[in-house]
Amino acid sequence: MGINQKTAKISFWVLYGLVAGITLFDLVFTYLFLSNNPEAYEGNPVHAYFASIIGLEYFLVMVPISLLAIYEIIKLGALLIRRIDKHTKISGENYMAVIIILVTFPNMLINEIVMVVCGRQVLRLGFDPALILAVVLTIGYIMLAELDDKAQKRKDGIKK
Repeated sequence: MGINQKTAKISFWVLYGLVAGITLFDLVFTYLFLSNNPEAYEGNPVHAYFASIIGLEYFLVMVPISLLAIYEIIKLGALLIRRIDKHTKISGENYMAVIIILVTFPNMLINEIVMVVCGRQVLRLGFDPALILAVVLTIGYIMLAELDDKAQKRKDGIKK
């Protein structure tokens, strides 16, 4: 059983729950951290701009907006997968949810959970290790899923 079949067996709502949990943790952690540390600042310039206009409540206002936007991105990505490749064995919603998890989880793990456990930011490097890890994990998953899809098509005798 390949990676696509294993991913398809996981309920979409479980994967979306993981995405929602990561997003919720990120926004609430950022709100709590910035409200308790007045000398700290938001590193993302887009969030910093809106937080300077709206205030720190911006991060709490973004929770339902972010969850709805992520849900729509997953559904749109799944629709595009089905339109581009009619014979794919990839479950589009689950595939997109896993990709979003792989993109967002390293940031939460390296930048936020380490800060909670250690009490300070451990990594002060000239590059963002969370971004590099996210790109490597995502590209690895996409490559595995595509190889599995091609092997399944070959097994079923479907030519593209």
